[in-house]
Amino acid sequence: MWRNILVPTDFSGAARQALQLAVRLAPQDCTVHLLHVITPTESDPYSPVRLRPEAQARERTPEEVTEELLHQLSDEVAAEHGAVARAWRRASDVVGAVLDYADTVEAELIVLGTHGRRGLQRFLLGSVAETIVRRASVPVLTVREHARVPEAIQHILVPTDFSEDARMALREAARWAAHFRARLTLLHVLAPAVIPVSVTEMAAVYEVMPGLQERIQEELTRWIEAEVPETVSSDVRIEEGPVDLTILEQARQEQADLIVMATHGRSGVARWLLGSVTERVLRQAPCPVLTLRHRELPPEPSLH
Repeated sequence: MWRNILVPTDFSGAARQALQLAVRLAPQDCTVHLLHVITPTESDPYSPVRLRPEAQARERTPEEVTEELLHQLSDEVAAEHGAVARAWRRASDVVGAVLDYADTVEAELIVLGTHGRRGLQRFLLGSVAETIVRRASVPVLTVREHARVPEAIQHILVPTDFSEDARMALREAARWAAHFRARLTLLHVLAPAVIPVSVTEMAAVYEVMPGLQERIQEELTRWIEAEVPETVSSDVRIEEGPVDLTILEQARQEQADLIVMATHGRSGVARWLLGSVTERVLRQAPCPVLTLRHRELPPEPSLH
């Protein structure tokens, strides 16, 4: 499924989670690329040199310490997956360096930890990780430091707002489901209605729009029929509530091994797969999250 997977690392617990996940997913003929970006030491209190507190480490260069740490990481996963490549780059623009390296090795997937050290704008923290998610031309798989790293992908949750970006995410999720023989759930969340029924009360969406649930059910089923192979076990679900919180609750209840989302949907107030929702899911997800950036996709032939 992949020939090259990139795992940027800052040697934190989150980065180790990401490496563990990448190794579990990678086929035997796939190379896992470990990359550390060395930023200017004077502005970086978490330079790799400072990760070695012993006195002699202060006399070593960041490059030397980085090489040692990368070698240790690759040794840790060698028994499980031998094809691990190590590299470092020196740059002030961490995001740019990661994306340039992804292009260089022709990575088809980037795997990121999403929680680094507190109070420090390292590249595994929210702002930079989310920038990589928004800018990467390939899918990005993120995992929180305290999230569950699944032994295998057995259940994939795909939230949809019926935008073309959400359709793109479903196509990718279907590809993963077919590869890992996983079950796929297509979820639509109805946000609480803001339609006034009277001056003092509000009504649920179902109450003010009779037949809405049936129409959504039909549309979800059409999406499954159009984008998911018959060999993949799939189901559809409709829930009502705050969108991001409902997605997270469904992932927990269903013990999903993976959530697949687009980075943004259509413009406009009524669409909810915009960056803010996706990013809130990324920050709190109990399992890994696969995100795909908006791009124009050619029409695909029927899978049946």
